[in-house]
Amino acid sequence: MELTELIKDNIATELLLSIKLDFLEAELWESTQHIAAINTVFKAPKDICEKFELDEKSCWQLCCAAVLNSAKPLISGQKRVEDSKKLINQYEIIYI
Repeated sequence: MELTELIKDNIATELLLSIKLDFLEAELWESTQHIAAINTVFKAPKDICEKFELDEKSCWQLCCAAVLNSAKPLISGQKRVEDSKKLINQYEIIYI
């Protein structure tokens, strides 16, 4: 499974199986745990960013967070997109 393909599948079907959502959640967790070692992230296509109501130059990790916010909201009400944006800004990660 690949992060970008699962996000595209979510857009096409608006439905992902639990195991695929778990994979996305693990991928996002992994990237946040190792954020200090990440120098760059890849921008997602503009149409995908728009679908998730993100800035048009957002990265795949933010799209992943948006999918999870929608499909598996956190009990605390915390938003994964906002948390991920803060980390990306804090560590000055470059979008390519």
